[in-house]
Amino acid sequence: MVRSLAQVGITCSDITKSLEFYHDVLGLPLLEAIDVPFDQRRDIYGVGEETKVTLFLLRTGNGGFVELFNFDPLVGPHQDVVWNRAGITHLALDVKNLPAVMKKLQEKGIKFVCPVKCNLGTDFIFTRDPDGNLVELIDMKKLYWPARIAGGLIAKMNTKTKYKDLYERIKNKKPFPA
Repeated sequence: MVRSLAQVGITCSDITKSLEFYHDVLGLPLLEAIDVPFDQRRDIYGVGEETKVTLFLLRTGNGGFVELFNFDPLVGPHQDVVWNRAGITHLALDVKNLPAVMKKLQEKGIKFVCPVKCNLGTDFIFTRDPDGNLVELIDMKKLYWPARIAGGLIAKMNTKTKYKDLYERIKNKKPFPA
């Protein structure tokens, strides 16, 4: 059914700073700047005719996109992520050679919120965009190609093996233990 994650949308408080971060600092190429028509603003975003929306579409590798939204006027201040509150917590970007990427970003003034972490053969680190949104940079190293090529097959096998009980619980709508 779902083939891949296609895009992530982020509403920005200062589109200039966000474009600088995602385009100039992280190197995502800008493909389009779209003034969203009123019917879409109303039907999708629930805003009135007085609210203008510009969508900036930036390309990530392998067909994904980051959409940066500029709402004018913007409603309310940015709120920091609370990890144990329901909702989206971060955006993860695949990188190769995390130490080299980190060095380039540090030269551009980027700070990281933690030291490099390792999990299941991958290295990752977090930074924040101009609005404080967490951006994870993950280097999958030797797992990159196996995950790209065999990830779907492994996930399908796990439904009948490793995570069989979990899938049965979901299928039967049983609550998860606390």
